[in-house]
Amino acid sequence: MTSHDIPSARSTGLLTRLAPLAVLLLALFSFGVGLTELPVQDRDEARYAQASRQMAETGDWVDIRFQEDARHNKPAGVYWMQAAVLRATGQTGTTEIWVQRIPSYLSGALACLALIWAGSPLVGRRAAILSGVMLATVYMLHAEARTAKTDAALLLAIILAMGAMARAWLGADWLKQGRRWTVPAVFWTAMAAGLLIKGPMILLPVLGAAAWISISGRSLQWTKGLKPLPGLAWMLLLSLPWFVAIMIRTEGEFLMASVGGDLVEKITAEGEHSGFPPGVYLVTMWFTLWPWNILAPLAVVAGWKARKSRETAFLLGWLIPTWLVFEAISTKLIHYTLPTYPALMLLAAGPLVAMIDGTRRFAGWPAHLGAFGFTLGTVFFVAIAFGGPIAFGEGIDLLSVAGGLALGAAAFAGLIWLYRGQAKRALASLATAGVLMGWTMTAVTLPALHDYWITPRLADAMAQHECLVGPISLSGYAEASTVFQFGRDTLHQSPNQALAWLAEGENRAAWIDTRRLPDSMDMPPEGVADLTEIRGTNYTNGRRVQLRLYVSPGVPAPADPCAPVE
Repeated sequence: MTSHDIPSARSTGLLTRLAPLAVLLLALFSFGVGLTELPVQDRDEARYAQASRQMAETGDWVDIRFQEDARHNKPAGVYWMQAAVLRATGQTGTTEIWVQRIPSYLSGALACLALIWAGSPLVGRRAAILSGVMLATVYMLHAEARTAKTDAALLLAIILAMGAMARAWLGADWLKQGRRWTVPAVFWTAMAAGLLIKGPMILLPVLGAAAWISISGRSLQWTKGLKPLPGLAWMLLLSLPWFVAIMIRTEGEFLMASVGGDLVEKITAEGEHSGFPPGVYLVTMWFTLWPWNILAPLAVVAGWKARKSRETAFLLGWLIPTWLVFEAISTKLIHYTLPTYPALMLLAAGPLVAMIDGTRRFAGWPAHLGAFGFTLGTVFFVAIAFGGPIAFGEGIDLLSVAGGLALGAAAFAGLIWLYRGQAKRALASLATAGVLMGWTMTAVTLPALHDYWITPRLADAMAQHECLVGPISLSGYAEASTVFQFGRDTLHQSPNQALAWLAEGENRAAWIDTRRLPDSMDMPPEGVADLTEIRGTNYTNGRRVQLRLYVSPGVPAPADPCAPVE
């Protein structure tokens, strides 16, 4: 990982120059397969999607609302992207979630392309291209590129910022190639985008790496290449107007909700998903980094051995501080460490290039550890493909079984090729396994978990009751997906409130969890499955749900509530 890898336009062949386009097409295909099949997910995706739809409908591009409530835990960047797609496609009233996944989908694909640009000065062109292939087929980005929220877009901004900062760190040669104002322009524009997408979260990897390399290099001179004063002014010019506008609109409440509420809760472990000890991400990495977790131990060992080089020092600065902070914070979600994965992939690409060239073997304890964790991850995904529809669906799903067999076969073929010294074939097999995993999980297995998809089943049931009009009321199931599905007028009420609301008008519908009915009320007769009664599991909290349809004036619905009364 030295500066002699700096490529020139004349020295690169046609295949090398076309490789980034191939990686982009691979990413678009990889993330696009299954994009439309997965229903809207609770809770965050449904909240983002509904708030963005309301923004598109109202034309209010400053304030963010979910129904009538303020949603001020994140800035407006992703809401703007989703609302713009809705406006551009004329789909502001759609309940097809794939439309609002387009910004994440494109951001994920562009992140793979950006990683080639960012990684070239750090590991060389070939290794950077291989890292782009890894990012295009890794599980965690598969999940985020198909989810209508912030993380894929934030990853793109982080990669661009880190690529620019790497060029400033490495010095004059790379700054000259990138033109001295282009590199800082990319850096500060990416920083502004990151701030508008997820607030201060972009500062963690950027400042962590900056501190690491400044300490290791014992100098801050490298920062001059980023043109700090004009760059900071440019970043503020791009990002500050919205923050000022929202602060004025909300009289300061946005800052209290976003920083004083959401961010502080995560740090102090008082919010959702809190109470997890350090080390969780080292465990979940064997699944979220699949199939490239097989190279993770090799990457760490190779990186540590080469830690004194400027290129590797930058990658370690990208990886280690951010990872340690996330491990230290008690609030944990499996996607939090995604911004560190590009650095880990760039570190892994070096050993992979050596294996392709035949100068290194897949051997030793790092290889065996990687193979063990990779096997665990593979077995996990195959087991989900086989057993998920049986445990939480309607029985064996042949397409899911076929997908599980295919991804397992490709994965273990890649493992065998690595041990046999056929690294090119291993690369192709592992990338194929990653694509197959994305298709199997997203397009087949997860949609087949019938027990979990309560909101789509409610929608299918209501579609068969055309006489029931107006907003619906729900009691005992208040997930955000119901608002996305049934509109901003959807009511979430107690059983007594729902029954009173039914009595106030005709042809109204309320879905009430019968286990929450007052003790004074008789248990209603059992309804028709997936027509007047929905039973399932709320996957956000693991609780069972038993919703019975009630109709005006507050009685359990018969099998056909729209049948004419004789």
